Amino acid sequence: MFAAPWKLATYALAVLAVIAIGTALYFRGDSAISDARADKAESERDSARAEVNALKGARDIEQRKAKEAQAIAAKYEDEKRAIETESARVVADLRAGNLRLRRELGALYTAQLPGTAASASISDDQAQRGAEIAAAIVRVGAESDAQLRACQAVIEADRR
Repeated sequence: MFAAPWKLATYALAVLAVIAIGTALYFRGDSAISDARADKAESERDSARAEVNALKGARDIEQRKAKEAQAIAAKYEDEKRAIETESARVVADLRAGNLRLRRELGALYTAQLPGTAASASISDDQAQRGAEIAAAIVRVGAESDAQLRACQAVIEADRR
């Protein structure tokens, strides 16, 4: 009826072995899951670090370009102030007689006079107006040059 004690011991050892193997496999599987989670967490951490570094790099570039744009704008404003000063100097020199207009500009005024008066010199008002026109021409040309230089500087800064 009863099995021999050595058979019971064998069965007990077999059951214990099955339990031990099952437990080992269970914890090994749990360890594998834990390792996979750790690998995934490490991968996510590395991805987050890479994204932060990329954003920092982009922000640094954006700040550098903003500073360059501010420097270009400041230089352009300085050039515009210098142009205004130069324009005022041209007007003053024309009025003082230190600077003379070309004959072509004077001819434009005399061409408007009646036939016999065309040979006469232009009036003081016309000379004054000529000085203002010449100064305006100088100012427009200089402002255009300054604006072109500023635009070129922005393009060059953007390409860096």
